Amino acid sequence: MASNVNLRPGANRVQAWVYVILNPLIESLRRELQLLQQGNLSWRFYSRKCEYIRPITEYIETDQLPNFEDFLSDGLNQDFKPSIDAHDNAVLAVEAAAGTFFDGLMHSSLFLSEVQKSLDEYKVRVADKPQYPDAAPIEKDLPKYVAEYLINSAASLPSHYVMHRFWEEFRNKFDLAGSEFGPYQQRESFQRIKQSIERLKDIANGLLSAVEKHRFWLCSTYDIPAAPIQVNKSFGADAYLIRNK
Repeated sequence: MASNVNLRPGANRVQAWVYVILNPLIESLRRELQLLQQGNLSWRFYSRKCEYIRPITEYIETDQLPNFEDFLSDGLNQDFKPSIDAHDNAVLAVEAAAGTFFDGLMHSSLFLSEVQKSLDEYKVRVADKPQYPDAAPIEKDLPKYVAEYLINSAASLPSHYVMHRFWEEFRNKFDLAGSEFGPYQQRESFQRIKQSIERLKDIANGLLSAVEKHRFWLCSTYDIPAAPIQVNKSFGADAYLIRNK
């Protein structure tokens, strides 16, 4: 990083806020919004949480949480805590809605029957096509995985996933989004997922915009770069500045 000589008072704290709080937050919120735009909650049935859509503190490195607390406590940043709380509550609402929908499918005899029929058909195909992965590894938790992939709007799976071939062959059989999962008696809970996603999107968009503007204001006001400047170690900071005049 370039020398901190002649930085205005308070600039060192502001640098910490920008580099270890705001920058990771901006990157994480951008990724979060990209996932939400795709309809991918990254929700996992075994944890009942979204893997890549998390409360704000989980986007910050653990050893930097004191800087996060400092950021929130300073009057320069006083407007952020309500927005952060709203975001985190919206994440919990998405996870709860996904969990309710998942539980509903797990108690739907029609859904479980459809999964079993698909598995039986897949087993027949495995017998005829040796290149198909064996059905045994997917059989035990197949209904849970199908429900998870529906929640995450998974159009396809990476080829190394053990469920890849099954999902490629049978996904359309479970794609009832057009009727909002009415046949499985899950129309209401599916609607709650969609509503909770839209609310989280709105909050995350607003928070991202506010954080980006605040970073620009802090950097401009305290005359610091938006990211640390990496200097070739064979040159001192003064030599770097001279070479880049």
